[in-house]
Amino acid sequence: MLRVTLLFMALLALPLKAATMTNLYQAQVVLPDTDRQSEQVARQQALEQVLIRVSGQSAIGKNEVVAKALTQSGQYVSQFGYGNQDGQRTLALTFDARQIRTLLAQAKASFWTEQRPTTLVWMVEDDGRDRNILWDQSGSALVADMKQAAERRGVPVSVPIGDFQDVTAISSPDLWGGFVQPLSTASVRYQPEAILLARVRKQGTDEISINWQLFKNRAEALVASQQAPSEGRLSGATVATINQMMDAVADQLAAKYAVPLGAEASNQMSVVVGNITSSRDFFTLERMVTNLTSVAAVNAYRIQGDKVEFNVQLLSSEEAFKQELSQDSRLSAVAAPAPMPEWQSSEAPVADPNAIAAPQAVTPVVEPQTAVPAASNVAGGEISDMTVPQGKNGATSAEGLVNAIPATQVDVSATQGLAVPPVATQPVKHTAVFEWNPPAVPAPARAVTPNTSASEVVVPSTSTSTTAQDSAAAL
Repeated sequence: MLRVTLLFMALLALPLKAATMTNLYQAQVVLPDTDRQSEQVARQQALEQVLIRVSGQSAIGKNEVVAKALTQSGQYVSQFGYGNQDGQRTLALTFDARQIRTLLAQAKASFWTEQRPTTLVWMVEDDGRDRNILWDQSGSALVADMKQAAERRGVPVSVPIGDFQDVTAISSPDLWGGFVQPLSTASVRYQPEAILLARVRKQGTDEISINWQLFKNRAEALVASQQAPSEGRLSGATVATINQMMDAVADQLAAKYAVPLGAEASNQMSVVVGNITSSRDFFTLERMVTNLTSVAAVNAYRIQGDKVEFNVQLLSSEEAFKQELSQDSRLSAVAAPAPMPEWQSSEAPVADPNAIAAPQAVTPVVEPQTAVPAASNVAGGEISDMTVPQGKNGATSAEGLVNAIPATQVDVSATQGLAVPPVATQPVKHTAVFEWNPPAVPAPARAVTPNTSASEVVVPSTSTSTTAQDSAAAL
């Protein structure tokens, strides 16, 4: 029994990271009566709850576009039913995700995807006699109220389990004093993407005051971070005060992670990702970028070595796109290349008659090219109708794939007598550079035949690894 308990505690202590919220578009509202007017009011309340949860903005109902939509809530409902909650009749509604997103875009509000950062919540309670840390399995009503408030706002939370490692890493005086070092040390094992510290003081039978701090960075970065935490002080009825705290926390997290819709888009930008070593990496990356909220379309433009360049059509600003892209732990930002010097503009430079350098004739090297379609088909796991030049021994090379993509033509009609030859140029667009860091895949077990000694390992005839050449061949 002890071993089972220890295993259960170990599973609870697994890293948190991001979580997928599956009930963002569902709401359940109490029906005070059975008449049509009561149902209409309940639908409006449910729609507002969903809009708050999906946008991450507690004041979304004050938006003029949203306020008008609330009066027509029925057109956003995709499914409904009736139920009971604590002996009260309820109306359960599911709203259409596509229509909700369209409404938020029309309202120029933000959109928070289902993938959301997990927040580790440390709560310490002062009941007038002692100060105690509220662990996940402590049975505290405050913890239950906090979890319910977080679910209402669509914020995935977790509470420390309170095992031996926790109780030896941090104490209630550490939390009440707000000491960052022990907070960081005790939180690292959970690997949260945000940390909430709530100091709760009981003030009566059903009243509390809360001092809270929200650290919007990882545990290992708390001590070195120069970013001050968001904080607040609230007091009042227990449930209402906890709801206010989670509203403020959700608004703060959404301000960092949600994507603004309807903002002035930057049309397009270039995204270069390095360390793409297999076709699986390529298609995983392309699907990930395509599914981003801030992206309208993605085209694979160039592959060179282990680097892939995408042309991305944006629905939002560049800042919002980069912020959403950087949330994926498989990508790490790299310094973008320096902007193009002025002398490399699209206009041919004027020859200096007094130039000392001797005139040189420039003859561009024309590589064999084969046209490729502008868009790729990712659904089937391959790019269709693409002809790729063959290298030596019939092998397909990444360089051959690059040559298969039309390059910008260089006008060399006026290059005679120029000290500096012109270069190929393209319309100015900003570039974001990232490095691909996929999770490590364990190596497959090596097969050993019954008649073979342990030192004689039979290597399978077919390798499961994929090379850069395989990537280009798959394309």
